[in-house]
Amino acid sequence: MRLIKSGIPGLDKILGGGFLEGSIVTLSGPTGSGKSTMALQFILESEAPGLYISIEESKKDFFFHMSGYKWDLQEAEQNRRLIILDYPIYEVDQVLNQYSAIQEIIQTTGVKRVVIDSIMPIALHFPNEDERKKGFLKLIDNMRKWGVTTLIVAQDRASENVKRLPYTNFEIENYTDGWINLYYQYDEKKEERYRSVEVLKMKGIEHSTRNYPSQMDTNGWIVFSDGPPDSSLNKPKTIAEKTVKKTPAKAAAKKSPSKKDDRVVKEVTKKAVKKLLKRKTLGIRRRD
Repeated sequence: MRLIKSGIPGLDKILGGGFLEGSIVTLSGPTGSGKSTMALQFILESEAPGLYISIEESKKDFFFHMSGYKWDLQEAEQNRRLIILDYPIYEVDQVLNQYSAIQEIIQTTGVKRVVIDSIMPIALHFPNEDERKKGFLKLIDNMRKWGVTTLIVAQDRASENVKRLPYTNFEIENYTDGWINLYYQYDEKKEERYRSVEVLKMKGIEHSTRNYPSQMDTNGWIVFSDGPPDSSLNKPKTIAEKTVKKTPAKAAAKKSPSKKDDRVVKEVTKKAVKKLLKRKTLGIRRRD
């Protein structure tokens, strides 16, 4: 068993070390969850060439939508680190029937990673559910012959019961070796959503079953496998934080006495002065 790195910081830790080489994994999530971004990062963070099969959008549109990230896709393509195949929806049958042509590209270019984005046009090619199931079985069987690690991008539908697993629109996860789900969690106190990643399935690997907070910026994805960066539970306390200090209110009270305290001090001082003067007066002899 050989594991390959995902290219996403923090993800390998919850995967149990990485992806099984040659495995086929579903990458699912709702619209806007960052599926294509993670898939592209999986390709570009590898030293070996990667093949990105885009079915939903053209190469031009794909480059445009990914232009906000740090990656220079034109340079990656020129250096053969990224190979793009864009199929119009009306040519989706070529992905199913010309798998040997894709296999030839993989073998001649040394591709080790493949992304199919997305499964929806392929699923819609079949007239009914039974034909789709047969088509998926054939697709997965042909993909295994490629001998590469593959991500299949799929849109999912959240379950009404949060305790139950979500499911993709066409249930491609039932046919793949693994399943990573990207989704949003809602923080009612802050009234905002934050990204989460969960490994729902990964055959042959002992992986984490928790959901983990994550972040997506111009550098791509990062999964906080040790907890969010601003979590007080995961942040070690400094010596200054461990030292017990007096509250500002108490400290201020000692430094700045109140007006009532001032009056008491003045009264005590007056009495002490009068008593002292009386003692001195009694000790003086009066002259006639």
